[in-house]
Amino acid sequence: MNNNQRQQGDVLLKQVNSLPSKVKQIERKGNRFVLAEGEMTGHIHEVEAEQFIESDGKKFLVGQVSPLVHEEHDFLPPEPGIWQVGQVVEKDWLSGMVNPVRD
Repeated sequence: MNNNQRQQGDVLLKQVNSLPSKVKQIERKGNRFVLAEGEMTGHIHEVEAEQFIESDGKKFLVGQVSPLVHEEHDFLPPEPGIWQVGQVVEKDWLSGMVNPVRD
């Protein structure tokens, strides 16, 4: 298991060492931050964290982070730190195209 990455469905967290210089806070929805919404099911990947920020289209969870919550996936417990939030992609080796995985 890669200790610097966590995955829950189509959401991928990658631990990084530092943040970009210019960041913008992302607002909470209730007590949690929504990381992704399922296009097919409407289910959401959500988390409690100290901060959720954005910089140049990249999103980051900062500090203490609760396990990710989703109706169809197990909890994902990341350690405290800085986690870049991304989406799992799949590659079609015949066409060479890379597409985001849809939940």
